[in-house]
Amino acid sequence: MKLEKAAAIGKDVVGNFELRGVETFQRKQVFGGRALGIVISAPRTLLRALSFGAIKGSTITDAKQLPSGYTVELERAKRMPFGLHVTAVYMTAFFIVGFLAVLAPLLVTIAPVLAGLITLLALGFQVHMLALVPGILLRRHSWSWMIHPFLGILTLRDELMAAGTVRMLEDHPTAKAAVVVMGRAHVSGYTRILVEHYGFTRA
Repeated sequence: MKLEKAAAIGKDVVGNFELRGVETFQRKQVFGGRALGIVISAPRTLLRALSFGAIKGSTITDAKQLPSGYTVELERAKRMPFGLHVTAVYMTAFFIVGFLAVLAPLLVTIAPVLAGLITLLALGFQVHMLALVPGILLRRHSWSWMIHPFLGILTLRDELMAAGTVRMLEDHPTAKAAVVVMGRAHVSGYTRILVEHYGFTRA
């Protein structure tokens, strides 16, 4: 999501490339992926509605809607990494518990046991967030999601997008240039994988 000026710049950039690769979480291929999509998309939709249109949508969506050229979903693959399934389930539970924790004080009078359980689960997730510190330090390793599943939504998808970029370029050998659109959090890991594992050169 972005404001109008940034949205216009993004749309102009993707419109100038005939070959475009985009980040797109493959909800249908990931166990729990659809549920995660709902708990993440719903607040975004609400925020856009409350801003009365001041907050714009994704450049990825703009790229997909272009009438000419090719837009490729880089994360499409025959098999999704096991860690991504774990990550989707964990993150869905995290957000649901987080949303319910806001209501816990209201539930105390009518359902004290449920309110206590929600509060306990929320506390557990908070404590586990501490594992992100060593996890981030070890992010460059593909198994870092085992330290904290939140990392899987970045690291495992960085690998999928890097492999998808290589396939995209192989499938369109006549393309003079291509642009790839993704969230900023992916850029460093994605770039490193292209350079270290696929022989790309940082320009």
